[in-house]
Amino acid sequence: MFNKSGSCAVAAGLTVAVCSAAMAGNPFKDLTTTEGGYHTWDSDLINVDAVSQTGHGVYVAVLDTGLVPNWKDYFPNARVATNLGTGFDQPVTFRSSSKNNPCGLETEVGNLQQSTWVGSTGSTHGTHVASTILGYTYRSNSDAAGGFPLPAIVVRGIAPDVTVIPVRVLSDHQIPALPKCTDPGPQPSTNAVFGTDAQVAAGIRYATDLKRAGYSPMVINMSLGGSELAQIEKDAVDYAIANGVIVVAAAGNDGEAGMGFPGAYAPVISAGAIGWTKEWLKPTDGLPRYRMWWLKDGDHVPPLLPNTGEVADPTAASDIYVTDFSSRELPGQELDVLAPGSWVRGPFPGDPGFNHLPWWSNGIGDVKGGHNSGNFFYVGGTSMATPHTSAVAALIMQKNPNLTQAQVESILKSTALPLATSGSRDIFDFDHAATITWDTDCDGTACDAVGAGVLRADAALTATPAP
Repeated sequence: MFNKSGSCAVAAGLTVAVCSAAMAGNPFKDLTTTEGGYHTWDSDLINVDAVSQTGHGVYVAVLDTGLVPNWKDYFPNARVATNLGTGFDQPVTFRSSSKNNPCGLETEVGNLQQSTWVGSTGSTHGTHVASTILGYTYRSNSDAAGGFPLPAIVVRGIAPDVTVIPVRVLSDHQIPALPKCTDPGPQPSTNAVFGTDAQVAAGIRYATDLKRAGYSPMVINMSLGGSELAQIEKDAVDYAIANGVIVVAAAGNDGEAGMGFPGAYAPVISAGAIGWTKEWLKPTDGLPRYRMWWLKDGDHVPPLLPNTGEVADPTAASDIYVTDFSSRELPGQELDVLAPGSWVRGPFPGDPGFNHLPWWSNGIGDVKGGHNSGNFFYVGGTSMATPHTSAVAALIMQKNPNLTQAQVESILKSTALPLATSGSRDIFDFDHAATITWDTDCDGTACDAVGAGVLRADAALTATPAP
């Protein structure tokens, strides 16, 4: 059984400004933190602007596709411990099963090998996940083409001073063509990015052993999941929690079909995905297709529309919806909290591979190129909700590094904003109006789409006891 990364839906303070059209290198190359950078709709929704903690001294192991080789284009050098990073590979060979089953595949799994943290060329998922935690440096030619020629800026992360450890547990695999398949039809050869249970388990144990060696506090972020919890993975999760590691994982993107594992495993802190009803809307008149809606208004030059990206303090949950893809809790599963996971902006440099020019260069691939040749995109999934949650867990561990997994989970759940167990919201979804509905019935089975409610960083930190 394989654990795939959370699927992604892709669509096309410290304000350091400064570059002319022909920029000479990355102007933020000496940056050490994104603290003081601009907030976004998603950080505002969970009230990150109301907390003083930054995650200083806390390690977050991001178990994912690794980081792109040019990660310094986006993240402060001091915030990524590549010296501690690693990767785990397990070769998987696919073969057509037989001429009697032309659509079937057989697999042969090789030995687990330790390798590099450098990212998969098939997906830059891990880089986007890390950007929510750390924040990133940003400039987009597409904004200028849309009438907002912003200079280069810094976007603040949820926990801008943590140290991220990239642990690659998802790899590139080649799935052969099935030319004689008739249902649904001949299948071409494709590249797939996934990890085996052994890869994920090895990553969990690796991060835990680092914690035991003194890299503490340690939080594990797993924006990934599979349909079952293999014993090797369960044992690794139990080992991590027993050794004081905080483990956070995605709920999954299967909607009413239920949660993925390890997120559904009760001891793990799981994150489902929410969105904001005012996404893509102009704050002045509520009309759609305002491209800068995601970036909170500030002292931008040129200025954004007033109240851009401003999320009202979420005491009225009417501005929040549960995404249709966010996995619901079915019997035997546990959904803990919800966090922003719809239209999250961040580095997503190239699909496939790294086919882009740095954002600080004089290239215009993001407006002229194909195959996602730009540097930044909106990504949706519980993969995006997970780093919001693990980053807030890191803020909690900064305040009190002695807390256990159960205590951190209790704080996050007891301070979450309750959301109605059923409801609907009208939204504008990029290019069309839509109504998002959720309820407590999943094809005849009782289910839960909301867990304890919406993550609130400020309330969680207030409830965190001093050590």
